[in-house]
Amino acid sequence: MRQAQNTRGTRTSRRTTPRTPQPQPVAYSRPPINEMTPDVLRAWISYTRAALQQKTARERAYLDRRAARGTYTPTDEALEADQLLEADLLAMLDEFGQLVSHMQA
Repeated sequence: MRQAQNTRGTRTSRRTTPRTPQPQPVAYSRPPINEMTPDVLRAWISYTRAALQQKTARERAYLDRRAARGTYTPTDEALEADQLLEADLLAMLDEFGQLVSHMQA
């Protein structure tokens, strides 16, 4: 009599290379904008703009890698839409920075 093979619960292991964790920027709690001095506000705008640019670049690289493999899912579509939103937010931060510069003028 032949015994049935039990394939349930078996997995193939995938070899992965260990990655060194990348240092993540520390998010800080900012005071309300109307309580910031112009100097603090300018620094916050600069920090936030740089962090948003890095986020946008990471997402763009991710989307480009997936596109090169021919992968496109609803998540990719949402991330593409996020790229437009992030560009708008960057432009808003630039405009906000100009307004802050005029506060001291």
